[in-house]
Amino acid sequence: MKKNIAVCFGGVSPEHEVSVITGLQVMEQIDRDLFEPFAIYFTKEGLLKFQDIKKRHDFKVDGGKIVNFAKDEKGVYFIGSTPLAKRVYVDSAYLAFHGGYGEAGPVQGFFETLELPFTSPPLEASAISMNKQLTRQVLSQNTINVVRGVSVFSDDVLKDPDVTMQKVKKEIGLPAIIKPVHLGSSIGINVAKKEVELKKFLLEAAHVDSEILVEKLLVNFVEYNCSVRAVDGKLEASEVERPIKSDEILSFADKYQKGGNKKAAGMASLVRELPAKIPVSLKDKIQKIAREVFKATRCKGLVRIDFMVTSDNEVYVTEVNPIPGSMAFYLWEASGVSFTKQITDLIEQSIVDFKSKVGKKLDYQSDIVEKFVKV
Repeated sequence: MKKNIAVCFGGVSPEHEVSVITGLQVMEQIDRDLFEPFAIYFTKEGLLKFQDIKKRHDFKVDGGKIVNFAKDEKGVYFIGSTPLAKRVYVDSAYLAFHGGYGEAGPVQGFFETLELPFTSPPLEASAISMNKQLTRQVLSQNTINVVRGVSVFSDDVLKDPDVTMQKVKKEIGLPAIIKPVHLGSSIGINVAKKEVELKKFLLEAAHVDSEILVEKLLVNFVEYNCSVRAVDGKLEASEVERPIKSDEILSFADKYQKGGNKKAAGMASLVRELPAKIPVSLKDKIQKIAREVFKATRCKGLVRIDFMVTSDNEVYVTEVNPIPGSMAFYLWEASGVSFTKQITDLIEQSIVDFKSKVGKKLDYQSDIVEKFVKV
């Protein structure tokens, strides 16, 4: 019997459109002999809408019927807003969100509360991975290289930008990279080489996020990406890619708007060297660190990890993407795993992980409630 899968995408996020692309790619590539997919579009306003989608042109930004998730003794289901709407029970949720509530943990927490399997890392791993400063702290504690940096709070920047600027200069100096802590896909990231630029970019970031990370700008570095997934109790690392950037750092436009492959979309359209033309020793090192990062951040499912490598082959982790653009399918296809197989593996693993978690639940029996209500 086919498993019912809620493919969830969109959401309240600056990466809303990119998420829609990934969700539609999943809807097109999912194995319909094994699964019955249901497209659940999360609008920019936070509404959940069911759309009947088989191909990308079926999607309508203003289309669909409002639905909500709930649970009864039979399991988790989604249902329309009318009293006579039919309940559709689902076996797992395939999360294709990028940024915002859908990737940072709130949606994961919601599905964990309902006890519905889902394909992304759990709430705690998502919250860590989507906070650049928390990621740095966790990786540092696990002796994994990160670029020297300092985080500052936006309230402090807005209160006295000069004091904050001097703090940053004292701790890491210039040039530096300014990054909003909670935003992904290189959104709001800028390079400051002068004091006036540092102040300007700190103030800009303070208006879009509550915390800002400032890192020392490395020189003579190359960026690389590698994906890791957990399948059947094993951690597998993908081929390593070298994204082609147009400036000092990889931008949102590089990732999503300057692709050379017009048939592709989303992160899949990025101009890249895949596999990266690097020595086997460096490839092995990146893959090894990628697996270590996966474990250190408590991830499950499939993630993409971004690196910077200096001219002396010093490897730094720059970012963990708990739900990577286009699900990093191009990295896995280069590793011999088709997109359809990747989707299947991720769904099946989500159900295995859920059963394992339920099996560890502690059911502690006590009579304290009965005694309390009798008082």
